[in-house]
Amino acid sequence: MPRKKQKKINEAFTFENVFYEKQENVFKLLCDFLGSDKPVTLELGCGQADYTVNMARLFPEKNFIGIDRKPNRIWNASKNGTESKLKNAVFLIAYIERLAEVFPPQSVEEIWITFPDPYQRRSNMKKRLTHPRFLNTYKKFLIDGGKVNLKTDDETLYNYTLEVVEKNGLKLLKSTDDLYASQKLTEVEEIKTKYEKMHLAEGKKITLVSFCI
Repeated sequence: MPRKKQKKINEAFTFENVFYEKQENVFKLLCDFLGSDKPVTLELGCGQADYTVNMARLFPEKNFIGIDRKPNRIWNASKNGTESKLKNAVFLIAYIERLAEVFPPQSVEEIWITFPDPYQRRSNMKKRLTHPRFLNTYKKFLIDGGKVNLKTDDETLYNYTLEVVEKNGLKLLKSTDDLYASQKLTEVEEIKTKYEKMHLAEGKKITLVSFCI
């Protein structure tokens, strides 16, 4: 492993705004850092946490947690949050499939899944973050009627998610296969991640699916 990457991994575990799933009482530690019981929104597979940071700027009355399993990515996210001097954003090193062990029932208001790996092969379908097995995990800690949002440039994942919503009788709030052709976007929908900007520069369309579990 390159020394620079290993250094980031080691440092990530020392940052005051970074926690990890195996810490004892990690949910309490997250709450103590955030310092309130404001509504919580998660960004899953956050990478540099562009969504977490920008949502925290837009909504100081809410709390935001960026989650990624790779410490070197969380290093970047933590720096992003620290430079923005945010007190309502924190970062968690964790596997998404184990989040129900971190967050108690009714503790999360909303989830954003931004440009995840689409796992296009059917053999890898269960790894998609909108697969029913993941939705069942989210349901364990989302509030009643909790909201899930998927933003992706991948048409296969977009269509698959719509099928999952329909087959499971979930409430579809919004769907578009060309987000920026929409007449009116919310402030959150207009946030662009690093990779989203790259996709747009390549002429790709951005899709969005929002639904309740």
